[in-house]
Amino acid sequence: MAGRTTPGTRLRALLDLLAPGLARASGRMFPGDREAYLSWLEISYAMTRATVPLLRAALQESERRTDPVAPVLASYYTAQIEDESGHSAWVVSDYAAAGGTPRNLRERLAAPAVARLVGAQYYWLRHEHPIALLGHIAVLEWYPPAGELARSLAGRTGLPGTAFRTITGHALLDARHGDRLARLLDTGPISRRQESLLTRSALTSVRGLGDVVREFVPRAERSDRP
Repeated sequence: MAGRTTPGTRLRALLDLLAPGLARASGRMFPGDREAYLSWLEISYAMTRATVPLLRAALQESERRTDPVAPVLASYYTAQIEDESGHSAWVVSDYAAAGGTPRNLRERLAAPAVARLVGAQYYWLRHEHPIALLGHIAVLEWYPPAGELARSLAGRTGLPGTAFRTITGHALLDARHGDRLARLLDTGPISRRQESLLTRSALTSVRGLGDVVREFVPRAERSDRP
């Protein structure tokens, strides 16, 4: 019906208003040199290794609930786990191709901003409802990296194309994931309270990603990698 809105269209409209500011901030993470790119991979690894455990926690919570949207979420999270498994290995491979030492990547402590970003999602899904994670996923997957970003970075950093699998892979995969998420939000039996929760989760993630960028930029400028 013309003019009909859904939780998905309402969330998209809100995030579209915030996306340009987040994109400008994120652009500071790619100043175009190898050291900064290695720092970006370290941040990416800290975030990516948390993806599947978060999804599993959301799946567990969905399976133990009996409200109408719970089985829809369980099916969605099961598919997401399958698609997201192994992505931290992409980052490790990119890191090695860019001249980094994988052992250093695995042993580096995560930035506090990353822990806050991920930790908030555990709170929402454990203590409120697992639908909260959809807001976080929307922020990450509705605005995938541009297809030409990897090629541009390769030219600016002088690194081989094999150092950018994480970016190229997500440029393709996130678009498909974004469509799947939009369908769920447009058709799922989502209550008003649940919609409010996933919106709050999304806004928390927007703010959290801004914090990650603010922590990242000085670190990239220092290039204090062991």
